[in-house]
Amino acid sequence: MTDWLGRLNGKAGVGAMFAVSFVFFLLVTFPYEILKESISNGLSRVTGLSITMSDFGAKLPIGMKASGLSVSSQGQKAKTIKLNQLSARINPLYAFAGKLAIKVYVENPDQSAMDLFVVIPLSAAFGGGNPVPSRIEVDAQNFRVDELAAFALSAMASGNDVNPLLGPVLQAIGFSGKLDGTIDLSIDASAPQQSAGNIKIKFKDAVLKLSDPSLGLPDQRFSKAGVQAALNNGVLVIEKGSGFESDELTLSGGGSVAIKSSLPTSQLQLEILVKLQKSLAEKFGFLLDAFSGGAAKNGELRLQVKGPLSQPTTQPI
Repeated sequence: MTDWLGRLNGKAGVGAMFAVSFVFFLLVTFPYEILKESISNGLSRVTGLSITMSDFGAKLPIGMKASGLSVSSQGQKAKTIKLNQLSARINPLYAFAGKLAIKVYVENPDQSAMDLFVVIPLSAAFGGGNPVPSRIEVDAQNFRVDELAAFALSAMASGNDVNPLLGPVLQAIGFSGKLDGTIDLSIDASAPQQSAGNIKIKFKDAVLKLSDPSLGLPDQRFSKAGVQAALNNGVLVIEKGSGFESDELTLSGGGSVAIKSSLPTSQLQLEILVKLQKSLAEKFGFLLDAFSGGAAKNGELRLQVKGPLSQPTTQPI
């Protein structure tokens, strides 16, 4: 009996070694150059963006890595994001619990980096089930966001539902800084009250760029730029005063978000302060008045945001 089990274990070991070796052989010998072009062209067609990469290959044990990645928008004021490296790996152990766990690594050309780890139900990954992630981790180490901010602002400015007065302003402004800090959230969709975690992020050397000739304003260097929040018993409490503050601009807030099993029904209870001073008040005060329906006073607007995440209500206070 013992000899038989020994032979069986030996055969199983040889089989497992063969399977691992075969997968490794496929990963090493796969024609990634052809796949690189197919992925670049396919993503470009689907997104309408110009996507290129200098190298593409496997990221062991299960994953892919792209190097020299460039993503450009279309139009006269096209914006480009360049990344030194972008990789994504899947942790297969989570599959036994019915979950998909992905770890993403992003590295800028200046080698500043950010790690992202997300765990979602497998059913949600394939278009069904609850899409609420059970785990979110972000670790940023002086990650420069200049190009990402420019790309996002350009996309917002060209959106179909953007305010006609706001669109040209979004095209003209810019933001530079380094994202530093962590996000560590554990969310239990079946029992939201058991969710816990914290958010501690800040932007170093943060500057709102307003020196475009069409604006003619001084850049705003923020003395404070960041968000701190704690998630306990299913309620995310945002520390009052989180936000951005410079000599002429204050955008801050605080409040809570009660996490629900269905994320869109999560309840918001937030207070937001927007305050313009000096040249910003003179230049953009009319935008604040237009947005608030005349509720802004002396360049200052306080808002209350409450209700479900999918359809919150906003009113001046």
